Amino acid sequence: MKKMRYMLLAMLALILLCVPGCDNKQNNAGDVSSKSAITAEKGSSPQTVTPEAEKTQTNGKLTINVYYPDEQGMKLVAVKKTVKLGNDDKYTAALKALMSGTKEKGLATIVPKQAKIKSVKVKDDTAYVDFDENLVKKFIGGSTGEEMLVGSLVNTLTEFSEIKKIQILVEGKKIDSLAGHFDLTKPVERMTNLIKK
Repeated sequence: MKKMRYMLLAMLALILLCVPGCDNKQNNAGDVSSKSAITAEKGSSPQTVTPEAEKTQTNGKLTINVYYPDEQGMKLVAVKKTVKLGNDDKYTAALKALMSGTKEKGLATIVPKQAKIKSVKVKDDTAYVDFDENLVKKFIGGSTGEEMLVGSLVNTLTEFSEIKKIQILVEGKKIDSLAGHFDLTKPVERMTNLIKK
């Protein structure tokens, strides 16, 4: 009986010795987690970064398809371009890449070289693209050329998933058309029927 009593007392003593150590470990773990929480609070809030934005942030470049008409004026052909953003937003950079022309054989540049972009603003799913008056004044072409020019602009900008249509403006105002053939009084949606497959 005495042996049993000693054994029980010894086990009890061991248990009592372990308890404070375990408490310390738990407290330390609590300290670590609370420190992490404080650090997280002090640090900047996490941002959700899309792959495209992440790419832009790392190297300041954007790769996009821009659309040029074939020489017959029948279809629009996608040309992949990588552009430096610089001070431009991605929409303006994409349009400037389109307007800079192409050296691809069998394709033509349709936007007048003298035309300049004044601004690109996106509201909801529509891009409002404001050009100077040279877009109209220097445009030479008939109904086909007009359709190809509008299609080039619309299909290039709707490569961005957030843009579904564009409204073309000249000197900040809506226009009826470029040369009397294509209605530009309202936003134009992506013209997939013109894209060469």
